[in-house]
Amino acid sequence: MRIALPALLLCLPAMAAHAESKTFTRTYACPNDMAFQAAFINAGDESFAVVTSDGHLVPLTIAVSGSGARYVSADGAVELWTKGPAATLGVRGENGDVMQTEECREMEPGTLPG
Repeated sequence: MRIALPALLLCLPAMAAHAESKTFTRTYACPNDMAFQAAFINAGDESFAVVTSDGHLVPLTIAVSGSGARYVSADGAVELWTKGPAATLGVRGENGDVMQTEECREMEPGTLPG
């Protein structure tokens, strides 16, 4: 499911209204010279993430994982795994092929990819 930035911004106050909510962003650099940003929203017992895929913001919800944190889109086409400063982003294309970026590392705040 893809949404526009204004729609996401409208949802953030509702998510932030939950007790003890915390919102933060991280930028990840990957070995294939790709970089992506993820926004994380932890609101009480609920956790969400938003990533950019193909120029669109994609909301993700927390899912079961064996280790670290795993977030998936409603249609299952986008999956984000994080553990400490490491991340893996998988995006399934319309033909079913999955483009996966592995070994991505969290960048220091204020640094640019590349």
